[in-house]
Amino acid sequence: MNLSMHGKARPGRRFMSSKIFLIMRLATVLILACCLQIHARGFSQKVTFSGRNVALASVLSSIRDQTGYLFWYDARLLDNAKPVSVSVKDATIEEALNVCLKDQPIIYKIEENTIILSPKRLIAPELAPRQVITGIVRDEKGNPLPGVSVRLKGAQKGTSTKADGSFELDGPAGATLIFSFIGMEQKEVVAGSNEPLRVVLQAKTGALGEVVITGFGESRNKSTLGYATATVGGADILKATPINPIAALQGMVPGLQVQSGIGGPQGTTRFLIRGSASLDPYGNQPLVVVDDIIMDQDVIMPNKGSDQDMGNILKDINPDDIESISVLKGGAVTALYGSRASNGVILIKTKKGFKQRGLGVNVSADMYTATPYKTVDFQNQFGSGYGLSDFATDANGNLKINPDTYGYNFGPEMTGQTVIDVTGKTIQNNPRPHNILDAFRTGITRNFNVGLSNGSDLGTYRLSYSNLYSEGVTPNNDLSRNNIAFRGTTRIANVLMVDANVTYVQSTAVNPANVGANYGTMKNFVYGGTRNYDTKYWMSNYIDKENGGVNQSDPSGMTSYVWFPLLENKMTQTENNFRGSIDLKAELTRHLRWQGLASVNYIGTNWDNKQRGQDVGFGNPRYNVSTTNKTIERYQSSLTYTNDLTPFFSLMVQGGGEVNRGVQQSLSAQMESYILPDVYRLSNSNGVPTVSESAPNKYQSSSAFAQAQLGYKEFLYLNLYGRNDWNSTLVYNDGHGNYSFFYPGADVSWIFTDNFKLPAAFDYGKLRASFASVGGGTTNYTANTGAYTANGSYNGVASYTYSSNTLPNQALLPTRSHKFESGIELKLFKNRLGADITFYNQDSKAQIISFSSPIESGVSATLINGGKVRNRGWEIRLNATPIKTKNFSWDTYFNYTRNRNKVLSLPYGLDYVSLGSGDGFSVIAKKGGDYGTIIANYGYASYNSPDGKHSENNGKRVLSMSSAKGSSVYVRAQNYNDGINKNPVVGNITPDFLGNWRNNFNYKQFQLGFVLDSKFGGKVYSFTHDLGSWLGSMKSTLPFRNEKLGGKKFTNAAGVEMETGMIIDGVYRDGTVVTGLDGASHDLSGMTMKDAYEKGWINPTNSFAYYQNTHSWGNGIREASMFTSSWVSLQQVSLTYDMPNKVAAKLKLNGLRFSLIGNNIMYLYNSAKDHVNPDNLNSSGSDAFQEVSAMPYIRNIGFQIWGSF
Repeated sequence: MNLSMHGKARPGRRFMSSKIFLIMRLATVLILACCLQIHARGFSQKVTFSGRNVALASVLSSIRDQTGYLFWYDARLLDNAKPVSVSVKDATIEEALNVCLKDQPIIYKIEENTIILSPKRLIAPELAPRQVITGIVRDEKGNPLPGVSVRLKGAQKGTSTKADGSFELDGPAGATLIFSFIGMEQKEVVAGSNEPLRVVLQAKTGALGEVVITGFGESRNKSTLGYATATVGGADILKATPINPIAALQGMVPGLQVQSGIGGPQGTTRFLIRGSASLDPYGNQPLVVVDDIIMDQDVIMPNKGSDQDMGNILKDINPDDIESISVLKGGAVTALYGSRASNGVILIKTKKGFKQRGLGVNVSADMYTATPYKTVDFQNQFGSGYGLSDFATDANGNLKINPDTYGYNFGPEMTGQTVIDVTGKTIQNNPRPHNILDAFRTGITRNFNVGLSNGSDLGTYRLSYSNLYSEGVTPNNDLSRNNIAFRGTTRIANVLMVDANVTYVQSTAVNPANVGANYGTMKNFVYGGTRNYDTKYWMSNYIDKENGGVNQSDPSGMTSYVWFPLLENKMTQTENNFRGSIDLKAELTRHLRWQGLASVNYIGTNWDNKQRGQDVGFGNPRYNVSTTNKTIERYQSSLTYTNDLTPFFSLMVQGGGEVNRGVQQSLSAQMESYILPDVYRLSNSNGVPTVSESAPNKYQSSSAFAQAQLGYKEFLYLNLYGRNDWNSTLVYNDGHGNYSFFYPGADVSWIFTDNFKLPAAFDYGKLRASFASVGGGTTNYTANTGAYTANGSYNGVASYTYSSNTLPNQALLPTRSHKFESGIELKLFKNRLGADITFYNQDSKAQIISFSSPIESGVSATLINGGKVRNRGWEIRLNATPIKTKNFSWDTYFNYTRNRNKVLSLPYGLDYVSLGSGDGFSVIAKKGGDYGTIIANYGYASYNSPDGKHSENNGKRVLSMSSAKGSSVYVRAQNYNDGINKNPVVGNITPDFLGNWRNNFNYKQFQLGFVLDSKFGGKVYSFTHDLGSWLGSMKSTLPFRNEKLGGKKFTNAAGVEMETGMIIDGVYRDGTVVTGLDGASHDLSGMTMKDAYEKGWINPTNSFAYYQNTHSWGNGIREASMFTSSWVSLQQVSLTYDMPNKVAAKLKLNGLRFSLIGNNIMYLYNSAKDHVNPDNLNSSGSDAFQEVSAMPYIRNIGFQIWGSF
């Protein structure tokens, strides 16, 4: 027999020589054993190793080098050994061996300082009675643990747990089982009966060796990284019952701001990592990667303040397929993903199969309802009209709703009076408090998922299918989605590892809620509806049943611009998304690994919009269709070298290249004249349809990258990064341009608890810091003067035209960002308390800006480099386990995020760059000020005493009046030029901070959790509030409407006694001179209204006139409907029950779980005026500041069932 002390020996050709060689080796062993016994302190009892698909001999050598133990074995024993993929940190020698030799045909025995390896042999039957031992293994949070090693104590017989954490092992009655898993405390359990075991493994204290997926399928030990990362498990994603998985991250990760879409189940989720740094409000989007397939930004964020939001490609990701989502925030990730990752990376890793006995089947079903439960606060006291007695009368003296003032809600109180409506019907004049909620329905979502998985020594696979159907809360809005995904791994010739996955998704979104300012359904309801409007009646009678078309008898007009479009028009978008990738890894040598990756992401989108005609006979319809095809390809190859240079130093070096390219084409057609009604086909056109075709939109980015990691004694790590991109978006038509740019980075990680002996309370401590310089290009064709587009007629030949209004800059440079961050991680008191604190600073400069050009130049703009934006902030994550007993534990987590954006400079004397505008506001990046500053075209004018006579009133709002008996009104800033800014700054959209508090309570088989989410600060303008206040619909317009509500009595200019007076907080503009109620002339310049009223010179203001003038579209103050958006919400509540293993086993199941889940439960605090829904921002970009949709609050309640067999 040929034995090896530390590696592999070849069988000798001659018996004698091998025998002599054996004697020499045995003698050497005895001498070394004596020496090692004398120097026992030189032996280490801890093993740290990380590698994928590493030869077993290399692993044994690493253990030998770290511990001083010698291995004694026949070299031929390793011929049938499989490569090892393992990551252990500070493991005992037994733990390391158990992991490395798991599923190997080898057993070990430790004799003092020697480890003897021998082949597994059949164990003689025990005399004790045999039994099949079953059970399930979970972590402290109740999540099943797959891949846990389960073995019989005193024997080498064992198995591993399945995907659901279950196991099955044949052994003697009363046997002791040993459970071991990386990062968990080893546990021994006695199988005392036939009842299935329920085993909970506890996390180890100290550095847990947490693995983070950073890119290209690469796993890195988190402790070695010098930048902030966060990982959310698939189980937590499912608790949020999301359609778009990004929405499930709300409040989960510090530094990540998430807001769900409002257009329906398919709505686009808005998300930012560490705020906004780009002067392009839609250029701050993080990169999203799914199994190394890049989800291009162009398809991630299609909603740019549109009226109807069809959603983005992220809604096509099946949450049931997700294993984890990692959020990578540091600039170092750009070395892996390029400049597209400059805003951070959200990395989604999907599930795959693993080796197990038999076919694993997981089935889940969930259903939840979406219930509109509250709207903005409307008043339900006063009805239609303008005045407390504003009724008309018919010829018989019966009270009538005044048709001349119909639509305003400043009329008489609604007390059940019998009146004649404007339609001629006799009604009881009562409010309908829920008439806007009557326009909505209870939405419902049903999702079914099945996954099949298996594996063997040859490979693994997982096949899943998911079917989702979701009805939105607005009528006729729904989403259907079918996902099928396959992922398989296999090993070829024991050298090449293949990981391939393919996913096909077809989704169809129909009639998303119209939430835009122009055609928003609920916005128009606020505009036209009175507080006793009969919504249910008109939703059933909006069609002229005799003549066809719209019913014109609705005095509000809402049948035409609300109900008919909502219930008769049909907008449909169908997406076919094919995603596939293949990842190859080859162990070329003991230290050298090659990896190759190829992926493709194809998105085919078909869109059509059928608008039924509202004229008689349903005449004058419209029909639009379009199709868009986009393909994104990615190819990457790299070599990685790893080695322990000395007992103290380790090295990893990686270099490679990458190519990303994409192409997009679209075709659209429109027709407006039809042969037959209600036939929506281009061939039904009575004329020539308008057809347009876009030129192919192509781009390519080629890259070379490198990274290296130098480790010292496993407590100090230096990581270096570098990447060079060649970006086609900076190449001009003649082939020149500054399209090549290099950007480096570095980070350092110091695990100081492994460097110094600290008090026992310190389990783990790490300091980290990183710096990266990131380059970037621009959007396709931005650098060039234009592109050819095709315009032609249906069945005709397209004619191509060339147009552009932007002048190119032949010297355009790549953008640059310099990023720095530092942080500390702590784990204390046996992991009962933890903290992760990060400070970051990012300076973004040389940004590509469209600069307005003089009209005589013939173009509207030119591109320039310039501008410097500083992004700085803090992220804090705290976690604790206040209570931990045998059957009960309480885990709590707190996240805090604070971000500030400053505009340090702008080019060519610019004072600001506009980010977005609407409704009389502009969101700007102001030089020397804040990113996201809001200026108002129609803000309050502020008083500034020209002579200092009334300086005590400086800064107060300015009033004007026409006469002492008339009403005083606020003055718009742009209409007042006496020493004030015409466009005053009214706030900023950036929150002061974000906070989140999560709690999990575990008691035996029950788990209860809740999440509180919060946002404080940041201004929002509400179009709903502005419009509703103008018409008297808002609850905030109730004060001063009559004497009971605080109104003052006065006689107006027409001699009518009123009780609707109020005193406005403001100062009269200079030059305001009136003839007072006493008949004398009075100069009110700089005087407050309160002073003038108390002197008896003027009447109070009519509250009706105040609300109307302040909020009217023609001369109102838009700032009056702006507010600080601060809120605290009960975001999520969940209750989970795991069926006992004994009961599940009787049902032939490995596990069964029931969950009740609620999301968006309620707002505990909301600072918005009239409690406007703070989720209703109508943009997915960094310029979001408007609420225009009037959408209600929506609560999601449902259940999930998960089973495994």
